[in-house]
Amino acid sequence: MMLHLPQAKQQYSEMENKMKTTASKHREIRYFGYPIDPSLYQQVIDTITAINLGGDTRKLCEQAAETLIAITDAGFDAYYERPAQLANISSTLKRATDAGIHAVQKGIHLVIRKLIKNRSIKDLERLANNFSYLVCVDDTDASKAYACFQLEESLYQRVVANMRRVHEDPNIESYRRDVIVSVEDLIGAGIDVFYTKPVSEADIGRITRKAADIGISTVQKGSNAVVHRLFKDMDYATLLPMAEYFETLLHSEVQTYKRRFMKAGA
Repeated sequence: MMLHLPQAKQQYSEMENKMKTTASKHREIRYFGYPIDPSLYQQVIDTITAINLGGDTRKLCEQAAETLIAITDAGFDAYYERPAQLANISSTLKRATDAGIHAVQKGIHLVIRKLIKNRSIKDLERLANNFSYLVCVDDTDASKAYACFQLEESLYQRVVANMRRVHEDPNIESYRRDVIVSVEDLIGAGIDVFYTKPVSEADIGRITRKAADIGISTVQKGSNAVVHRLFKDMDYATLLPMAEYFETLLHSEVQTYKRRFMKAGA
């Protein structure tokens, strides 16, 4: 249901006060991430456990790749499908953006499979450790899990400031570009965590690294193109619920699986 501007401002003010209270009490680390269902959460934990137990590295590579692909696909639902629904875009534009995003998605799958194929057990253990930081659980309800990545405070504050502008100013043209840049930067931060960092840490050959770098660059360009297509003509009535949705992806009251359930030295 669409909120009127005064209602939206009041709701946002309450949310902002809650975030300030939480930050002052706990000084929580800032995260950006989407909820994952129990089956995917269990898949991630099973993969971490299997890698740490060791065994056939070929099978472990396949399991790790499929898990990372599943996390990524859930991200496409959260970061594209849901916003596209909220945007209520025309069928013609939806087909065009679908084609672009699906090409990006297939590109990511190829990069992941190429990157993780024939990894050493040392690389897999490093990936399992990354998984343990990637999955977060709610502070008060461990059944609520998210695929999260840590945000730098400056980016977090910039996103919050832009969301505040959406709530307070219906003149979207005065800050449309800032919103687009914020979304692009969130995508870039996610790509750094999910792909750039694992590539930089992996013991891979020059040719494989170059192919992965090209794939990652293509993914980011494709994602940004879709963002521009979605946001460039979006009116205020559509942007407001979009902003409210993205606010639900900002988290402070969560802990990583590593911190919550694994020993620091594990």
